[in-house]
Amino acid sequence: MAVEGFPTDRYSGRGLIVGRSADGESWLQIYWLSGRSENSRNRVLIEEEGQIRTATADRSKQVDGTFTLYTALCTVEGAHIVGNGDQVTTVAEALDAGGSFEQSLRTRSVEDDPPIWTPRITAIVSGDELRFSKIAKNGHAFFEAAPLEPGNGLCMHTYTGDGDPIRRFHGDPYRVRLEGSAEELAKSSWERLDSILRVALVVKEIAADGSYRHVIVNRLPPPSS
Repeated sequence: MAVEGFPTDRYSGRGLIVGRSADGESWLQIYWLSGRSENSRNRVLIEEEGQIRTATADRSKQVDGTFTLYTALCTVEGAHIVGNGDQVTTVAEALDAGGSFEQSLRTRSVEDDPPIWTPRITAIVSGDELRFSKIAKNGHAFFEAAPLEPGNGLCMHTYTGDGDPIRRFHGDPYRVRLEGSAEELAKSSWERLDSILRVALVVKEIAADGSYRHVIVNRLPPPSS
């Protein structure tokens, strides 16, 4: 059981997959972190009040968390949001106030990390609709997915390869296959990530009634309360 089409890049950075379970009964969101710097690798994913956020694993080594500490997955008004930065909170606050996914993200810009200019990638599931956004140096792009058959998903990530400087991901979300339970998908996806660069991964399984659960894999133990 695996994600067929999971990125093979040694360093895909942060990435997400959204799709339908093989039985068609659930939506699935997969989000992962990988990192090359000590600060990027000193992170875990934790669940807090139904949301998934990044946290510092070893607080004695904590430095600037501007681009590393954020809510990555949350649910607002029946919409399930996943993304690679604090634009997730921007979307959630806008939806809660009656705004839209697209309008909220037009207020945001690419990450201010020259010379890389890491794109902000975000996806939202609301009912049977799936939409993506990528904010890059040259502007905003939105992608409304066609209806997905059971076992199909779409993937996008921030980087490709492992160069210096790193190459940014280009193009639309691309198709992958999803086979297996949330636990099996978490295990197989984790194993696909480079064993040195992988940091954390979560699979969110969203049932037809809107209830959901998370399966989290971390390289490091979460910090004590």
